[in-house]
Amino acid sequence: MTHKRTLITTIVLILAALALATPVLADGPGAVAWLKAQQNADGGFGSPTSSVGATADMLLAVAATGDNALNWDKGGQTPLDYLKANAGSVEKAGILSKAILALIASGRNPRTSVGIDLVARLEGMIGSDGKIGGESDFINEHCFSMVALRSARRPIPAASATYLLDRQIADGTWSWNGDTAEGSGDNNTAAIAVVALIAAGVPADDAQVQKTLAHLKGQQNDDGGFPYISPSPYGTASDANSTAAVMWAILAAGQDPAGVDWKYLGQDGHSAMDRLRAFQNDSGAFRWQDAVPGDNLMSTVQALVALEMKTLPFATMDVGEAVPETAAPETLPETGAGLWVLIAALLGGGAALTGTGLALRKQR
Repeated sequence: MTHKRTLITTIVLILAALALATPVLADGPGAVAWLKAQQNADGGFGSPTSSVGATADMLLAVAATGDNALNWDKGGQTPLDYLKANAGSVEKAGILSKAILALIASGRNPRTSVGIDLVARLEGMIGSDGKIGGESDFINEHCFSMVALRSARRPIPAASATYLLDRQIADGTWSWNGDTAEGSGDNNTAAIAVVALIAAGVPADDAQVQKTLAHLKGQQNDDGGFPYISPSPYGTASDANSTAAVMWAILAAGQDPAGVDWKYLGQDGHSAMDRLRAFQNDSGAFRWQDAVPGDNLMSTVQALVALEMKTLPFATMDVGEAVPETAAPETLPETGAGLWVLIAALLGGGAALTGTGLALRKQR
């Protein structure tokens, strides 16, 4: 009997140890449910007030899980209603790009679905030097613009890729404002630059892309995650935003952020995916850092795309030719997901579809 009890105790201890050693799988549907609860009365998203950028980020994240949040209703207002009312006032290329990415991922044509041709507006912001955007658009916005053009199946000028390549810092990073001084770069901007270059057709084995990937590998913390940059006078702890952004770059380059090549110290270490999953709170939202444990909207939307093992753009659409600015918004959905919503509304069902589950700069 004593031997039997000892055996049972040993088995229980082993099982407990295995349970502690196994990373908790992050909950995509839980994150989506949390996001839905953050919707504002105007149908948009953002805190303390809605913004086109935050609303687009949310739509893109939910679309990555296979769900569609475009018609989420809050007091009769939807994210699509919010975009129709506010997208026309957007002047930054980066925000236009996020709206384009979000609409395409949600099955809508960004030329016609909000009453203005977002693609034509973005293409009108391409400068003679290849830079996309105005004075308030920096490297992150330029990168998102390149990705948005790829999502819309529009040509990305060679000069735009050259503009970005020319601003790489010697250590393989990019700085958010285009500064090329040594030590001015960060991992988030470097990651989205890789995503943008590959979207533009630069091969993953390009020397400059490989330099950035090597730099990012050297930045990995022993928990598997990534900091904004190391060294840094502001700390080098892993954060969800940086970890997710680096995972986008890894995936764009055709590598596996959950695989052995992206585990700290190899086979027995923690991977980038392991660390990202560990940032999820009980609410379903993701926190920015362990030292800042509150639910964070931007961390959640960036994490969801990487959690689904996707990079940008994960959806593309032939948007057709430019349309006049005065064109009326679409009234009919273009995708199967949208069609089911329409059918449900016509039938009075009210059933909700569910799915499973880039600034990329450090929050300042």
